[in-house]
Amino acid sequence: MDTEIQEEGGKKMKALDVFCIAIKYLKEQLMRKLHSIDMIVKQDDVLFVLTIPAIWLDQANIFMRKAAEEAGIEKDQLTLALEPEAAFICCLRLEVDEKENKFLQTIKSGMKFMVIDLGGVTADITVHQRQKDGTLEEVISPTGGPWGGTAVDKAFLDFMIDLFGADVIERLKDEELEDYFHLLHDFEIKKRSVKPKGADDKDIIMQMDAGLMDLIKECRGGISSHIKKTKYKDAVSIHGQKLHIKADIFRTLFKSTIDKLIQHLNKIFEKPELFDIKNVIMVGGFTECELVQMAVRNKFGGDRKIIIPDESGLAVLKGAVLFGHQKKKTYNRIFKKTYGIKGWQEWDPDIHPETKKIRMGGTDRCEDIFFKLASVNDKFVGVHTSSVIFQAFNQNQRTLECAIYTSTDPNPKYVTDPTCQRLGTLIVDLPKLKEGETLEIEVTFVFGGTELLFRAKDLKTGRMLETRLDF
Repeated sequence: MDTEIQEEGGKKMKALDVFCIAIKYLKEQLMRKLHSIDMIVKQDDVLFVLTIPAIWLDQANIFMRKAAEEAGIEKDQLTLALEPEAAFICCLRLEVDEKENKFLQTIKSGMKFMVIDLGGVTADITVHQRQKDGTLEEVISPTGGPWGGTAVDKAFLDFMIDLFGADVIERLKDEELEDYFHLLHDFEIKKRSVKPKGADDKDIIMQMDAGLMDLIKECRGGISSHIKKTKYKDAVSIHGQKLHIKADIFRTLFKSTIDKLIQHLNKIFEKPELFDIKNVIMVGGFTECELVQMAVRNKFGGDRKIIIPDESGLAVLKGAVLFGHQKKKTYNRIFKKTYGIKGWQEWDPDIHPETKKIRMGGTDRCEDIFFKLASVNDKFVGVHTSSVIFQAFNQNQRTLECAIYTSTDPNPKYVTDPTCQRLGTLIVDLPKLKEGETLEIEVTFVFGGTELLFRAKDLKTGRMLETRLDF
């Protein structure tokens, strides 16, 4: 929650504030648009759907919910949707009539399918099996990595630095920020339109703004004469304010990112659970790049059907809207991690190390016990809940604190094991106790949907208590 990110000029700001401002802007634009077409809509009438990568961990999901709430969206007006699942919902609803929906005819009940969601930053890969009742079951846990479109953007900037020098690009960013972003925007357009190698290969033409040209002349002398001194002398040329790049060189900017994606997909397809998978759906903005489409088809399209819907870059967005309107469906999911809380078990010299022995309330106990709530790779249907009962004895106690841990091990013994990571501390606000009174609090962990939720209840009164997670 205190993470800082650096803006292009070098200044730092809390990431939470940046995300909050972005979400608030989108929210206000929506309301302004609705009012401009004379729709009488209050913010209370809107359900907001925030899409998140399936590979994100709980910390990131909770962070996004916090940012949305600070942007003025109430808890009960916000739902999170996993991007590959939203894309699948979009594909299911491409045509209203199921008899005419070729997608539904292709992926029938019982069949497995993969969704490759290639966004700006991440590649998000999920595999589901379609059940007879229309629900989905996760076949493997979501996987992915930083192989989205921005990885190619970085390769382009590295190319420009290699061509004209790091000092030119740094000064362009510092002194001519508008020109810098215009260069990246022009590359974004060319990135989506670049074609696989063909007989009529044409140069890729980039617009060179005056600010960039002036900086190159100042730092390197004449632009043409400088290019002729570089290793790109036969691949790059300047004509007026246009930079001509040979198509072969331009395509190399994509190679590293596409190779890493293909290598990762290759490992996934080697899993025994996926031997019978025949359908692969590709969505996301980076999917619109024909080089990516061709690479996936060439490698995996021989005995599998590669499905790319029209306007694949909008599939997640459209699916998110449909997700918000549909009745809540149950998804059979797989736990990404083992979840547990820190406990203090009664001391047993035969199984507990001496270093963890402590005295509590007149009893010898073992500290740092991992009290397991859910185990990694276990499947669960719909919503899975685990409850723990705590007692509060101190009348001055205002909060109950419960340390939550995750682990990659299915059966960790102690929260200090190398596989364990502290997720945060769940804080429950307690009512005031009278002298001699005890309080039993049932804390319930709710797994399912797209995020980890918590509930706390006073067992004496049945009243629900406020909870919050402190990182």
